[in-house]
Amino acid sequence: MAAARRQRLKPRLSQYVSVDLRDYDVIDQEDFNRASSWTPVTNKKYIDESKLLHYFNHFQIYATTPNVLKKAVRKGVPLNQRAQLWFECSGGRTFLTKHPTLFDDNLQDLVFPDPLPPSHYEAELNASFDHLTDRGLASLRRLLMMLHHEFPHIPSCPLLPIIASYFLLFMEDRDCHACMSAILESIDDNHFDCSQRNYAATLRTFQDLTKVLLKPVYRDVLNTVTNNQGEDKYVIFQDWMVWIFQCLPKDVVIRIIDCFIIEGRKILYRVALAILILFHKQYLRNNKEGVKAFNAGQLETIRQFTKYLSVNSDTLLKTGFNVSGLSRKIMMKYYEHNKHLIDQGKLHYQFDEVSSAVVVGPLPDQDSNIVEPKQWSQIWNMIPDRYYIKVPIMLFTSAEHGCSLKTFYGKAGEHEPMVLLIKTVEGEIFGAFITASWNRRKKHPGLSFFGTGESFLFTLVPEVERYPWCGRVAYETMMKKDDEGTNLKSKLSTMSVSDRRLAFQKTRAGSLENFCHYFMAADNSCIIIGGGDNYGLWLDAELTKGTSARCQTFLNKPLTNNSDGTFVCACVELYALIDS
Repeated sequence: MAAARRQRLKPRLSQYVSVDLRDYDVIDQEDFNRASSWTPVTNKKYIDESKLLHYFNHFQIYATTPNVLKKAVRKGVPLNQRAQLWFECSGGRTFLTKHPTLFDDNLQDLVFPDPLPPSHYEAELNASFDHLTDRGLASLRRLLMMLHHEFPHIPSCPLLPIIASYFLLFMEDRDCHACMSAILESIDDNHFDCSQRNYAATLRTFQDLTKVLLKPVYRDVLNTVTNNQGEDKYVIFQDWMVWIFQCLPKDVVIRIIDCFIIEGRKILYRVALAILILFHKQYLRNNKEGVKAFNAGQLETIRQFTKYLSVNSDTLLKTGFNVSGLSRKIMMKYYEHNKHLIDQGKLHYQFDEVSSAVVVGPLPDQDSNIVEPKQWSQIWNMIPDRYYIKVPIMLFTSAEHGCSLKTFYGKAGEHEPMVLLIKTVEGEIFGAFITASWNRRKKHPGLSFFGTGESFLFTLVPEVERYPWCGRVAYETMMKKDDEGTNLKSKLSTMSVSDRRLAFQKTRAGSLENFCHYFMAADNSCIIIGGGDNYGLWLDAELTKGTSARCQTFLNKPLTNNSDGTFVCACVELYALIDS
């Protein structure tokens, strides 16, 4: 994997290479502060480089290896070279060469309101933009609007605004746009998480890495935490992005971004681990007052510690680089594992409880009578990533269109995929994601099943659960290996023996075709989603009554808590996902 990354990095460094380490000096922080000042005239942070260049008289760019560049950047980047470093290594120059007029075309074609409202990207990470003036913040929001227009399939990217805001300090808007577009366009997800699912996996991976690489620190932090008012004691491990981008001094963040452009998200893990190490050493260990303050306000205590960190950026980075065992392989192992847990509905994160962020996803064209925007975002996080480019529209609601299956079919038409929502008189909310048009029932008479393996059942209230097709679960499990490297093809660890027996047919074992694929069926008397020995979801022709039971296709729990599996509908809604 490392070799492959180096090969991918070489083309991006074809014109930018590293430094002469013999003539390399690291910037003095006091001189940096004296030479840096703010000006209200521009949106940039003004830096008097003449006072600093004597530290870098012989700093040169010439051919060398990416590894040498990485080591050099870790030591510090001269101010007069930072813009070129970021522009080259992010792929900005290559993107601008391919699309020289894209930025100007966007300026001409897009309508920008005055004043510019906050971008929805800004709400995803509680970061400060006080390093930008009002003019700079307007430039940032205009840039984010452009990127959202160019990449509509990326509804969420928490790190994008804060990284772009720092790029604006050192380069013009056009170059910054090229850099951000190049990173978003890249198939390598080593820098930005472009969905809330991936961001949640990144947050959770930090907890896993701390548990494995810093066992004493992890143990002492958890042992010190008290569950005040029922709070989740693991919530402190979700807050580490805020430590870095909201609490650390701006000059330290800039040095972190230097390394981030070259090394990707691994540098963020190293910095967060370093903060936790220093917090444990200076605040918790043999410090009764520190422990008392930590229990009084756990999140705020670490944030304040980070804000007034007593070590300089060199010490912080050195502490992070000294953490042994943090390889890209182990980082990606936990990252992919956590994405898998999220896909299975076994891992949930409430971002807004930690950092006031909101889960971003396009809302339907009409207000729902069943779900709130936050719940709709939970549904959006369940659907396959390839549908993120779509937008939802309401096709049918029993509150307006009445309780008629004939009307339901008429409104559904040829649309696919769709989301079915049901709210019961007991207040339960559940539904299904279906990938085929209901009109296909006409080609499958007599309640014959149709649909695809991307379909799934889900519940929102009283708890959030997702029940994917059992064949999809088995396939993903077979493709993964456990911690010891043992192939799981024969284990299917997510299923019991009885479930495997139900899921497999009499033919050759191991093929996806051998799993129950009774996804959806319909006629004029009812609709069914999930079949086998029972129906996962069944609705009558009046859309007022239904049943739910465990079915072979999704291996789901009954969607209703009623002991007999029956429920009475308070409202039924159907949404289609269409091209934006």
